[in-house]
Amino acid sequence: MDISLLNTLKDLLNFVDNPFLLLIVASAVIIILVVIVWITKMVIDLAPYAYVNARVRSREGKLLDKSKISELLEAGSLEEILGLLGDTEYSKYLSDIKDEIDLEKALNQYLAETYEFLYNISPEKAKKVLKIMMIKFDIKNIKTLIRAKKLGLSPEETLKLLVPIGTLSKKLKELSEMESVEEIIRGLEGTEYFKILQNASNTKEMELLLDKYYLELLRNALMTEGKEEDIFKEFFGTLIDVELLKVLLRAKVDNISAEELSKYLTSGYELPEWKLKELAGAEGIEGVIGGLEGTSYYQILSDALDEYQRTKSIYVFEKVLDKLILEKGRALSLRKPFGVGPIIGLIVGKELEIKNLKIIIKGKLENLKAEEIRSLLVQVK
Repeated sequence: MDISLLNTLKDLLNFVDNPFLLLIVASAVIIILVVIVWITKMVIDLAPYAYVNARVRSREGKLLDKSKISELLEAGSLEEILGLLGDTEYSKYLSDIKDEIDLEKALNQYLAETYEFLYNISPEKAKKVLKIMMIKFDIKNIKTLIRAKKLGLSPEETLKLLVPIGTLSKKLKELSEMESVEEIIRGLEGTEYFKILQNASNTKEMELLLDKYYLELLRNALMTEGKEEDIFKEFFGTLIDVELLKVLLRAKVDNISAEELSKYLTSGYELPEWKLKELAGAEGIEGVIGGLEGTSYYQILSDALDEYQRTKSIYVFEKVLDKLILEKGRALSLRKPFGVGPIIGLIVGKELEIKNLKIIIKGKLENLKAEEIRSLLVQVK
């Protein structure tokens, strides 16, 4: 037998007899296997998002930049605004615009179809939450129907305000032709909305009950396991808290009692039900903000308190809360660039972009100066 082979066998036997070296090798093998399993799991988790994120990033790149917003702020008329939007993704929705109502409906239609686009291309895990998000278009249409009847608008005027998206899209024409709020509610029989609204005593209660229903659906959809779902939970959980805080702050301005207000609140993400009930019983706007100390929302609302006391406009608080959502969405988009992050980034980007466009349009109609309108926009640096 070759001497070198004998030496090799001898070394191998010595190695086997050395428990310390065996332990090192075994540990290294285990670490390598753990890393391989972790990488494999990560690839399996993220693979469904590869195609989705390529499509989403393409859409994200078409968000209006600061120079376009500045041009829109300087526009002198609705026609000029339409012209400036002619080279954007909104262009195909603007062909039949006659007035600001048509334009607002076109923007709502675009937003609704953005959600449909995301729903159609997203993995099953993301679809669950996106489907709930799309229910808000049903709720928006129901609120519009109720308000239109209260204002005495004709069926044609009412239908013009509705966005033909959602589970009620085939019933909207029929509902717009009904002559009273009570008749509209009866027309919703067979849906969850009928159960929610049938015992409501006034328009305000109807709207608050619809908002509560939507937030409960969204919260329940987020009670899932897994890292990707945790990112959804963090973003949409914050969104739920923000909407609940808006309800609380508006209620304080409207002097709604704690007992009445508690009927329209549901458990939030960072704000549990007991905390919300405590805030409902707080004295005025200042009491609500003081009760938030120790939460993520205290500082931003506290910083806005002086401006509220000067202007007496609840929009001051809504603006900083919307800005928080925008910042949260962008941060999560960067934190999870290969998972659900870009989906969240596009949602928050489009929601706030359309809100800003509506602010610009309304500001122009009210003859506000460009800088006055700019101060109302929700933007991050």
